[in-house]
Amino acid sequence: MTFFQGIFPLQIWTGLICLLVGYLLGNIQTAIIVSRAYFHDDVRNHGSGNAGSTNMVRVYGYGPGAITFAGDAMKAFLAVLLGQLLCGQIGGYIAGLFVVVGHCWPVFDGFRGGKGVASSYTIAILTFPLGALGAIAIGGAILLINKKMSIMSLTAMLLFVLATLIFRIGNIPLIALAVLLTVIVFVRHTDNIKRLIHGEEQRLRKEGR
Repeated sequence: MTFFQGIFPLQIWTGLICLLVGYLLGNIQTAIIVSRAYFHDDVRNHGSGNAGSTNMVRVYGYGPGAITFAGDAMKAFLAVLLGQLLCGQIGGYIAGLFVVVGHCWPVFDGFRGGKGVASSYTIAILTFPLGALGAIAIGGAILLINKKMSIMSLTAMLLFVLATLIFRIGNIPLIALAVLLTVIVFVRHTDNIKRLIHGEEQRLRKEGR
């Protein structure tokens, strides 16, 4: 360890630990755990094929969807907290980013996870509360109007980036975090964006099974 510390500064090691902690926490797939425990099934076999709260709502209903959202939010909270304890504010940013990476591409579940929205919202609230809550509130208003969760998710993340650029312009790491989280969410919503363009995106509701 002394040899490697001589090559790499201690900050790099703690940063890598934050990355690993975040990614491993992200691998805890609440949707898969809940669907297997309560329905003896894998939610990824239904609906959009994603392990996220929106697909849980579509397949099993609002209760399991809410539990999934809460679980995904909690692991993001723990990631940011542990990252901050290990490496300060930057450590929280690193762990927060990689909990979303782990959620979207979990190595222990065949790299088939969710879309990172619940975790990204939680990280946004923890790192810039007013900007995040404002962005989510506007996104929620849009959801009430059109009932399309994908539009809320994408809009809220874009507004969060805009809020950091306006009100936190001096905090480059935070802006970078906001941009990277938004890129991940948009990448994971590629199919939704295509359906939105073609007017084929479904409204949020429980499907009959």
